[in-house]
Amino acid sequence: MKKLILLVLVGLPLMACCQLGAYSRYDFIPGDNILYLEDFAGDAVGELPLKWVSNNRGETVTVERMPGKWFRLFPGSRFASPAFKKLPASFTMEADLMLKFSGEGGYVYPEVEIKLLELLAGDANVNSYVVNQDALNEVALVLMPAGEGKPLSVSLKSYVKGSTHFSNAPKEIKAVTDNGGVLHLSVWVQQQRVRYWINGEKIFDIPLGVPSKVGINRTGFSVESSLYTEDQLGIFVSNLKLAEGTPDMRSKLLTEGRLVTNGILFDVDADRIKPESAGVLKELAAVLKENPTLKVKIIGHTDSDGDVQKNLDLSRRRSVAVQNSLVKDYGIEEGRLQTEGKGESAPIADNNTAAGKAKNRRVEFVRL
Repeated sequence: MKKLILLVLVGLPLMACCQLGAYSRYDFIPGDNILYLEDFAGDAVGELPLKWVSNNRGETVTVERMPGKWFRLFPGSRFASPAFKKLPASFTMEADLMLKFSGEGGYVYPEVEIKLLELLAGDANVNSYVVNQDALNEVALVLMPAGEGKPLSVSLKSYVKGSTHFSNAPKEIKAVTDNGGVLHLSVWVQQQRVRYWINGEKIFDIPLGVPSKVGINRTGFSVESSLYTEDQLGIFVSNLKLAEGTPDMRSKLLTEGRLVTNGILFDVDADRIKPESAGVLKELAAVLKENPTLKVKIIGHTDSDGDVQKNLDLSRRRSVAVQNSLVKDYGIEEGRLQTEGKGESAPIADNNTAAGKAKNRRVEFVRL
């Protein structure tokens, strides 16, 4: 396989060095009880990720200048994830996407679908899905790229046993070019309501987009066939996370006195807060503003990767970063906030699994 050098994204502004203010209207709050997490770290490069099913071809890869491993989706392929426990009525999904389109052959670029699936138990139905798209229930975000510097069109479709439940007309998103960037997808399902964000901007809010009584138990992807060569076209996904919808922050902090969140994210081994944390920080700031006598301690935690002392220092710096953001970006008085870092000393999940590590990388807010 040829080495991929240029990554050209179509989509929304990627803001590689963006501030939280760029996500000022972002109201997505990720679930905290992580039910499925896949960063492909444990998969062998060049192989289909473990327990994923495909009718054609997909590979675990590394991409130059990008951290971690990525799942490369080849054209003419459908993919289904390993089965996980059926998701509750309220859940969230997040994923990072990269789309490379450098071809100039005049062909149409392939559509890419990101799917929420309900499949029957057993290998037969999974194989039937990847071959014939035979899902019990399905919700699909369809990306229709037009190439470098051109709009990215998106639409939403959902099906019950192959029959259309919901479908809307494509919506164009202004196209930009940002080498080495990432499209961050966020999804929030509440009963039949479904909302989608790309890079912090809400693109859909559909009240009845999800079939009733659906029990999502897999995710998946589909890529149309293409006449472009592999070095002209690349579709990648990583950091896939599904979680149970978070309980009301106001109730947790005011009545229980403690709120634990995995929704405040940081760059790897750094205290820089990622912009997609804005929804959680904004909600926390609202609780503090509505309750002007409330004081909290911000406690940072890490997983067990790396040096114990470095993790302790990192957790302290991250708690201070959260304090600084609440003060500078949201106008909370500094005197109401204390900080502490506990490093890897207080795990709440197994540090031997990707999902467990993600749960341990958390921020706690404790009422004083």
